Amino acid sequence: MLYPEISNIKKSNRILKILMLVSVAISVILLIINAFVKPDLHWSLLFIVGIIYIWITTIYSIKKNVNIASHVMLQMLCVSILIILIDMIIGYKGWSLIIGIPIIAIIANLTMLILTIISRKKYVKYVIYQAIIFLFTLGLLVLIIVGVIKINTLYIIAFGISIMSMIMSFSLCGKQIIDELNKRLHV
Repeated sequence: MLYPEISNIKKSNRILKILMLVSVAISVILLIINAFVKPDLHWSLLFIVGIIYIWITTIYSIKKNVNIASHVMLQMLCVSILIILIDMIIGYKGWSLIIGIPIIAIIANLTMLILTIISRKKYVKYVIYQAIIFLFTLGLLVLIIVGVIKINTLYIIAFGISIMSMIMSFSLCGKQIIDELNKRLHV
């Protein structure tokens, strides 16, 4: 006889496999409908990309012991890629870079700032992810310098929040960060 935990894991895995098959079936049905109804507009791809994103998020979220800051960072990267793909699928208009990416950067930086304020003792576990989010936001500056995008209010807000978040983190948890770096780097 199986223990309840193992039984529940097997049941959960079976349910996930069934839902995965349903997702594949829905994707195929959408492609067929799209081919017959409006073959020149690939709207079904938007739904399929959304389904893939949902599965990536679901599988990642099911894992236990997930560091919330790593989850924020992964979501930021995945959603950024997703909206760029959506923008390209519907005939690239640039809204993903002009509006979408700065909003995602703002949300990720605000989330990290809130995490820092709420859980100062656990912050050391979050610092590397906040640094990656900070670098992602500053990376947008490269797109502005190269001329791919023009600076706008959302980018200014994103940069401001990113810098404020890093300053706040170091002012609240600077000693712990330095202690942790000394421990990990054996300084």
